[in-house]
Amino acid sequence: MPNVNLKLHDVLMATLGSRNKIATLFNVSPQAVSLWKKTGVPERIALLCHLSEDIPYIFNPSDYGVDNKGLKLNLETTKKVMTNDSIK
Repeated sequence: MPNVNLKLHDVLMATLGSRNKIATLFNVSPQAVSLWKKTGVPERIALLCHLSEDIPYIFNPSDYGVDNKGLKLNLETTKKVMTNDSIK
């Protein structure tokens, strides 16, 4: 994952203040949040950050290798973010 995704981890820490608060917000474990410092923030979380008015982050598709793919976001039915390529 590109280094630019690691910056989102820093933005989340600065905005929310702790890995426990980040974990609670995104329904993941604090250990998962700690791993993001090395692996980068998952695309699903990055998209949710982009949609949040409280987190100063703009999603860049090229950071996740989805430059020319349309995205579908339907949290009511799927609870997932996926590219149109994965929809059959």
